[in-house]
Amino acid sequence: MAQIETRLATNCGIGNVEIPINIKNLEDIKSFQLKLSFDNDILNLDTSYYHLADFTIDNSDDYKIYVTASNDTITIKWSAYYAVNITDDLLLSLVFSDLGAGEASFSWLEDECLFKNITGLEIDADYIIDGTVDIPYNSLVQITFDQFTMGCRDDSESGGCKAQAEVNIVGGLAPYTYHWNDKFNQNDSIAIGLCEDPISVIIRDEGSCIYGSIFDAEIYPAAVYTIEAFPEEVFITKPIVDFEIITEDAYIETYLWEFGDEATANAENVTHVYPDKPSFYNVSLRTENIDGCDTTVHLKNFEVKELNFCIPNVITPNGDGANDVWIFKILGAGSGGDDSGNTLKYTGYEDVTKCSGDDLIFEDHFKNSQLTVINRGGQTVYECSNCTEYWDGGGLPDGVYFYVFSWTGQYSEGKEQGNVTILGSKK
Repeated sequence: MAQIETRLATNCGIGNVEIPINIKNLEDIKSFQLKLSFDNDILNLDTSYYHLADFTIDNSDDYKIYVTASNDTITIKWSAYYAVNITDDLLLSLVFSDLGAGEASFSWLEDECLFKNITGLEIDADYIIDGTVDIPYNSLVQITFDQFTMGCRDDSESGGCKAQAEVNIVGGLAPYTYHWNDKFNQNDSIAIGLCEDPISVIIRDEGSCIYGSIFDAEIYPAAVYTIEAFPEEVFITKPIVDFEIITEDAYIETYLWEFGDEATANAENVTHVYPDKPSFYNVSLRTENIDGCDTTVHLKNFEVKELNFCIPNVITPNGDGANDVWIFKILGAGSGGDDSGNTLKYTGYEDVTKCSGDDLIFEDHFKNSQLTVINRGGQTVYECSNCTEYWDGGGLPDGVYFYVFSWTGQYSEGKEQGNVTILGSKK
C-alpha cells in the first residue's frame, strides 16, 4: 500500500488566506484525525470550505468532516461505518482572516494525527507543509465565475436546475482540470443544469496545486399560481368555460393554455367552448415570467357532462317553504335525483318517478329556452323566454295545467310537453 500523504499546500493558497489540504493514497480508510498548529497571533481560523464529498453519504451530519479550532490548534476529524479510497484530491481548504502582518507558520502535531483503516489498524502517513505564508497575503491565483443562463426555481421535472456557468482561473500552471461537485459531476470549465444550492468547483493545475471555489447560482423564482374553471360543473348543453389564473405574480409574460381537446390559447384569462362530446379533459396552463422561468399547473379530469333533467308534475304554493315554486331538476351522478345511480346516455328530458336533484337554471344550462303554461281552456297563464325566475303558480287556483318547454343547447335541442298540478294554492 502506498504511503498516505497529507499536505498543507501553502503555495497553492488563493483569495485572502485560503489554504488547501491535499491528501493522497488513502485505501480503505474508515476514520482520521488531523491536528495542525498555526500562528494565532497573526491568523484567525474563520471556516473551512470544499469538504471532499466522498467522505459524506447523502450529506448526513453523522458522517461529515468536522473542523474546530482552539487557541492555536486546528482539529479535523472524520469517521464512518464505511471505508473511503482517495488517490489524490483536495480534502478541504482552511480559510483564515489576518490579525496583523508577518510570516505565519504552521506545524502538524504528528503525534496526535492518525488514519485508521476498516479493520481498525492505524496506517502510517507523511505530514507535509509547503512553507510559511506572508501576511498580508496576496495570491496570484484568482477564480471567478460567469453565469450566462439564469436558473429558475420552479416545479418542473428538473427542479429548476437550469443555470449554466463557466469557471475561470488566472494564475497557476496550465493546463487545468475541473470538477464540479454537482449531481452530474461535470468535468469541464462550463457546467450546465446547475441548481439553487451552492456548488463547489475543484481545479487542478499542472503544478499539482488543487484549488477550490464555490459557485452560488443566481436563481429567479417562477410564478406561483392556481387555475380555476367557472362554472366548476359544466354540461354539454352549454360547454362554455371561463378559465382564470389566480396569482399575485405581476411579472408573467407568456401564457399557454391547453384545454385537453387539442385547442390552445395564449391569454391570461380565457373562455373556451368544448366540442360536442361529454368527456374528461386535462387542462393545463404553462407560463413564463419576465426572468424566463416557467411554471405549469394542471387541472386534471375536468368533466363536461351530459345534461339530463326532469320536470316536477306538482307544485304546492302554500307558503310553507317546501315545493312553493316550480323548479326543474338535474339528474345524474354528482347531482342527485331519482336516477343518480344510473348512467344516462344522452342529453335531454328524462321521465322519472321522483323529480329531485340540483336546480336546473335555464340561463346557466341552455343557450335559449322558452316556457309556456296554459289552462284547460287553452289560455296562456304564464310565459317566459330564458327565464331567470321560477314560477310560483301565479296565484292560480288548484288544478291541472299544461306546459310546453323548448330548449336549445350548444349542440342539441328539444321540446317537452306535459302537465303540472297546482295543489294547496292560497287562492
